[in-house]
Amino acid sequence: MRHWSLRQQVTLLVGVLCLALVCILAAGAAYIAQSRVRQIVMENETQDAVLTASLLDRGMFERFREARNLAAMPPLKDIWAGDPAVIRQVLEQLRTSYPDYAWIGYATPDGTVRAATKGMLEGQSVRERPWFQDGLKGPAVGDVHEAKLLATLLGPAPNNEPFRFVDVAAPVRDETGRVIGVVGAHLSWTWAEERRRAVLGSQSLSGGKSLWILSGDGTMLLGPDIGSKPFPEERVRAMRQATAGAFEDPSGTEPMLTGFAVAGGYRDYPGLNWIVIARQPDSVAFAATKGIVWTIMGLGLVIALIGLICARFIARGVARPLQTIIEAADKIGRDPTISQVPRVSGSAEIVRLSAALRSLLRRAGAAEQQVIEASSQHEKDKMALRQLAETDPLSGLLNRRGFALLADEAFGLHRRHGHSLAVLLLDIDFFKAVNDTYGHAAGDVVIQAIGTALNGTLRATDKIARFGGEEFIVLIHEVDETGIITVAQNLRRAVEALAIAYQDRTLSVTVSVGGALAGPDDRDIQDVIERADDALYKAKAAGRNRVTIDGLQIQLASAVA
Repeated sequence: MRHWSLRQQVTLLVGVLCLALVCILAAGAAYIAQSRVRQIVMENETQDAVLTASLLDRGMFERFREARNLAAMPPLKDIWAGDPAVIRQVLEQLRTSYPDYAWIGYATPDGTVRAATKGMLEGQSVRERPWFQDGLKGPAVGDVHEAKLLATLLGPAPNNEPFRFVDVAAPVRDETGRVIGVVGAHLSWTWAEERRRAVLGSQSLSGGKSLWILSGDGTMLLGPDIGSKPFPEERVRAMRQATAGAFEDPSGTEPMLTGFAVAGGYRDYPGLNWIVIARQPDSVAFAATKGIVWTIMGLGLVIALIGLICARFIARGVARPLQTIIEAADKIGRDPTISQVPRVSGSAEIVRLSAALRSLLRRAGAAEQQVIEASSQHEKDKMALRQLAETDPLSGLLNRRGFALLADEAFGLHRRHGHSLAVLLLDIDFFKAVNDTYGHAAGDVVIQAIGTALNGTLRATDKIARFGGEEFIVLIHEVDETGIITVAQNLRRAVEALAIAYQDRTLSVTVSVGGALAGPDDRDIQDVIERADDALYKAKAAGRNRVTIDGLQIQLASAVA
């Protein structure tokens, strides 16, 4: 193996992979075959549905034409007003020529049956029946319905279910075109059952295939559960719009490949929009295909198993030197006696990998020291940047941002643990006069001197910041009402006692101090600062160089000096 390149070894492994791909390809071919079978079966189901719909439409066209011809046949013009027996004889001859007619009759314009086959319903009124009312207007057909007046006369159908009919009717007119009656016929619905059996043949028994006939609104006319609606309205509406097609119906115990066609009429027969459904179970349609699929999959598994066995032996030789490198690399940093990976043999690429890793580890030692030094410098730079971001450059004190971070944290401790907290605001009295009289450089010297004096007067736990311009703010921890007055007066005195040297002059300034203790009504540190600011305003209004604490009496400088 040491003379084999990694490319050669990979080539061998790819050969094994190709065997696996052959299995995948075989499975894909089986899937494509199954998809094709599905398409063929659904096309066949659609064709059967279209054929059945065509048979129904053509059969109804013939009945529609017979009724229309019977009513308009010139040789019969004179019999309709004549002897009922003659009319009955003509109707009987028509029924004999087409025995699927369960009843044929002739009714006068008032709806009275004048003559009918076997004399059924003669003398009775059919005025309210839809076929008669439609027949007065012109040739008409009516959808499937159960017998009403004929129920007791015909008795049960051969399958012990009530007789159901499809009606055809046509008006009878005299020489002047006036309607003198209506010829009506009830076509037994067993006629449609015979067409269904002719299309199905033996498939319904051996193949599990079924043919249904639905009304235009999706009601079952011929099939299981007559009167039910096996499909939702959305599906029925889609079938009517498409007129023919196929889909897979998953609603039953198993998926059914379903074809459909709408019987929309033939020639001048308008059609009743019956929906013919042809169905076949998936399990039957794909029975042969599944056997082929399992055979292909079994062959693929055998080939894959052989490939795995070959890959095991090949991978062992390829992976052994790599495993040696991995084990040595894993111990580096854990075992002090190991600081380098060993030289290994194998393919040319593995030998080069071993040499490259050894070189990398040597360079990594030098790079590690550089990273440590860079990281240390980064921390120093970060601290310096933070210091610049949170420090006022003139006074060397915290700036507003740096103070806000500490103040928010202190207020959180006050809220959670009840630690007392106070804020003092200090403003230099008549600072504008200093700037106007001696210049802004003198003002900067005054601010620096006051910042140093205030910072030296406070405890290490208290924090002071320059809040902007000539204003300073102090955050005091663990202080009560007496303590805050003491701290404020000490700060005021420290400034009052300053003798600030500027050029050949000595400047003296004072500060006014306002303060507030954090209380339960404060929502955040800003509420405390606002109350301290109000107290500072009162101190200035009282004459400056004074201390005012929110909620306490104003302390005059002369009273505590």
